[in-house]
Amino acid sequence: MLGARYSVTLPVTSEKPVPLRPVPEAEHSSPFVPGACAKWARDEGISFGDMAVLMVADPLEAAALRQGFAWVGARTKDLDPGIDAPELALILSGASIAIVDSALAPSYARALGRLDRLPPVWWNGPGADFARLDLALAEAAEPDLRSPALPC
Repeated sequence: MLGARYSVTLPVTSEKPVPLRPVPEAEHSSPFVPGACAKWARDEGISFGDMAVLMVADPLEAAALRQGFAWVGARTKDLDPGIDAPELALILSGASIAIVDSALAPSYARALGRLDRLPPVWWNGPGADFARLDLALAEAAEPDLRSPALPC
């Protein structure tokens, strides 16, 4: 049995452990959390067996998206922006949805002329005018920020 002959004693400290406290709202205001991503994916019709292509630079946002898609049964494929155009077109041809950082739009555009069918694209980050994922997630997470219903 490995390690059974030696025991390690931890140093005794006189300090009391610091109690855990919730992180203030301002410090974790990102809308990219796995639960919100999963809810958004379900609302978009993403389900078991679908493939989502991610061209997202922020590793924490990409991780939340991967986890959210996994919760609804979808597969994800992270793409390097430096990928060559034929390989990018091949991957995008089998995608159900693509999520692209607006800063990586030129990399995404290299494959557009090679595709018969474009997957629906959601843009992430500033610079996008429509289909902006970060705003859609924030709107879904905070119902008080939604536009008020119009009277009938």
